[in-house]
Formats: sequence, C-alpha cells, structure tokens
Amino acid sequence: MPAIWSLDTPAPGPALNPAAVSALIDCASAPPSAARLLRAIHAVVPVEYLSLVSLQRDTPELIEGSSRHTHERDVVAECFAIYRRSYWRSDSVMRLADRVARGPARDVAVLHCRADELPVAGWRNEIYKRERLTERFTLLHAPTPGAVQAIHLYRDERQGLFRPDEIQQLLGLAPLLRQAHQASLASQAVAADRDAQVAQARRKLLRLLPALSPREAEVVARIASGLSADGIAADLDVAPSTVVTLRKRAYAKLAEAGLPADRLRLARWLA
Repeated sequence: MPAIWSLDTPAPGPALNPAAVSALIDCASAPPSAARLLRAIHAVVPVEYLSLVSLQRDTPELIEGSSRHTHERDVVAECFAIYRRSYWRSDSVMRLADRVARGPARDVAVLHCRADELPVAGWRNEIYKRERLTERFTLLHAPTPGAVQAIHLYRDERQGLFRPDEIQQLLGLAPLLRQAHQASLASQAVAADRDAQVAQARRKLLRLLPALSPREAEVVARIASGLSADGIAADLDVAPSTVVTLRKRAYAKLAEAGLPADRLRLARWLA
C-alpha cells in the first residue's frame, strides 16, 4: 500500500545542506518553476523528473514538468497525457487532495508509491515500465482554499528506490518546500498585478501625453508602480544610466505639460 503522511512542521532528520537552502530561497523569490523546484529537491535527494499539477475535482491539469537530463521528447507531458486520459481516477492522490483541500493551509500531505503498488496494470506498463520509473513521491498542499497543487517527484531505474534515509530527508523538506512554493505563487500573483498596473499606467500616459516616447512611457509607468531605477533597468534589460536619462526626459515633458513629474504624484495620478 502507498505510504501517506500529513505534516505541518519539518520532520526530524538531517539539516539541509547550503545548496538546498539556496535553491529553496531561489524558489521562494521568483514565480513557480518546475526546474527551480527540481534543483532544490535534487540538492537533498536525487530525483529524475518533477511535475507540477493542479488537482481539481473534475480533472487534474499539468502546470509544468522538468527533468534532470535532456530528452528528445517531453517525457513528463507525454506521461501526463496518458495518465489524464486513462488512469487519474484510480489514483489515491485524488482522494488525498480532497482531504488537503479541507485542511489548514499550512498542512502538506505526502504520498509515496512504488511502481508495483499502482492499482492498474495499464498504468504501470504504459508509464512506469515504459519510462523505467521506479516510484513516485508526491507533496500536496493548498496555496489557496480548495485549490490543491501537487509536486510529483519520480525516480528511475538509474537512481533506484528511495532509501529509508532519503524518505526521511524528503519528509523533512516537505513543509519547507510547501512554504517556498506558496511564496513563489504569491510572487507570481504580485508580478502579474504589477504588470497590469504598468500596462494601465503606460496607456494613460501615452493617451494624455503623446509627446512621450514609448520607452519614456515604459519608464514612467514603472516609476509610478514603485520600481527603482535598478529594478526598471532589469525589467527593460537596459543600463541603469539609460533609465536615468529616459526619466529625466520624461519628467521634463511632463512638467512642460503641467502634469505630475515626481514619483509620489505620479503614483497617485496614474493609480
């Protein structure tokens, strides 16, 4: 039978190494990425594939997949298509997801299942046997009420089965990984909101002051959205000195037109 755990604090085990901590910080400070999550986990325990899946009541949705090695085809996407077409209803992870959806947001549920424990022969043969996978380790959490996401980890024959100490390491990592993933999802939401604010401010600027160049409007819109010169430079892939020059030109045009020409008034005017 698959093994199931429910955790809200790290399980006792060895301390994470610095590479894993650095990778988790990288995950938390940027929008979610299967590749970043895989690097963070691989720094603790070797894993070949990772998939991010949204688990809804009707059908699961693949968000993104990643692999430690280069393949001629997208193994994660191919396997997920087979799974979604024929086998997801037989997966105990779906029942566990219902439980997670009703639980506290800090909880993370973990399910470990070997290939020979899968309940359907076709599932074992079409996915695990074909791709030489040995097992799956799944972390489930609900970043928002009722919206469950799964981080699936897969080992292959080259890596063999998880050792007991590796299982303990993954259990210790699970709540921290949940926190990093939820932080990265929040970062994605903030970035999307900021992008919408910038787009709205840029449209208003160009409508009310056509004398601004498109690049000047890009800079001023980002100033009004709270970005620093260095942040704007990184966002637009230009030098900070270029941002300063564009800002100076834009402010002169704004002042000449009797419009706000400083950060605070721009933020209020373009809000």
